[in-house]
Amino acid sequence: MSQQSITLDRTTQWEPICFPVETKPLIELLPEGYALLPSDRRLAIIGEMSPGHKSIFALQSAEYSLVPNELLRRVADEHFAGHKLDVRYTAQGEFSITLILPTEIAIQSANGPADILSHSLIINNSYSGKTPLTLQGTALKEYRQEHTELKMRVSYYRRICSNGLMGWADDYLNMDDYLTWLANGKPKKHKDARRVEERGLTEVTRREGEQEVEVLMQKKFTHKGLSLEWFEQHLAEIFQAFKRQQGSLTAQVYQQLAHQAAPIDREKLLAETGLPKMLARTALERLQKEERELETPANLWLAYNAVNYALFNSRSSLTINDRYRLDEAAFHQMATLAVS
Repeated sequence: MSQQSITLDRTTQWEPICFPVETKPLIELLPEGYALLPSDRRLAIIGEMSPGHKSIFALQSAEYSLVPNELLRRVADEHFAGHKLDVRYTAQGEFSITLILPTEIAIQSANGPADILSHSLIINNSYSGKTPLTLQGTALKEYRQEHTELKMRVSYYRRICSNGLMGWADDYLNMDDYLTWLANGKPKKHKDARRVEERGLTEVTRREGEQEVEVLMQKKFTHKGLSLEWFEQHLAEIFQAFKRQQGSLTAQVYQQLAHQAAPIDREKLLAETGLPKMLARTALERLQKEERELETPANLWLAYNAVNYALFNSRSSLTINDRYRLDEAAFHQMATLAVS
């Protein structure tokens, strides 16, 4: 089934995405005389994006747990005082929420000014069921003493294109591991990652002898049977862990991209990222614009950012989750070129 082509809405405030939302049995919404045929989806997700106008985002099973954006806002306000916000969202109830923190790094190109990036934490949420509730990159350290310390992937927010970057190398313990993964053709499973069944919160239980084993993964939460009280407490722990995070392998890769000139055939470069043709064209235009404005030859860092810009500022039928996947694929593609 084809999807409607849309441009993502954008806001830098919580209010537009913290509208009233609730679950209600579908049978209560039907006029008298109507009956429901047997189905496991009998729970309506209802949101009031504008006063007096309610929409049904989706029908879910009775076990579905709605996570309102207001909960995310409450925890962010408590633990990230003074944070800034950049949200991309749709009228269908999909949200990509970037929390921007004061900590900054600089990416220096071989020629041209430094790019200033802010640490950020990206949260995906949806009321439609199309996009899983995802904290973009959580890792766990498991100790023999049953003590668990959270460690996060670090996301970055680029001021020039006003967008969060979704490519990470933090799933790997060091640069050599990441480069080995690229050289092996980017296999789906990493030797230090273990795919475990999602039951509410994904947990890592891997141990090897007496050694501490760091297992990095993207953490996803299911909406099925999730205790919101427990989730809010756990989210607070994750936010605190993120504030303590020092350094990032991803930033090291960014620096390598900034020192590698882009191939002469820019159209081929962008096409090989897997972008749809219209988005690839937008990315090329963005890359050319940054070359002019920054007065610097194109490098792989600028090319990756052009892809990111096209994905999140262009009209497309891609879901937010699809845009994330393409962004990360482009990051790994550029990294492969940088080290080949």
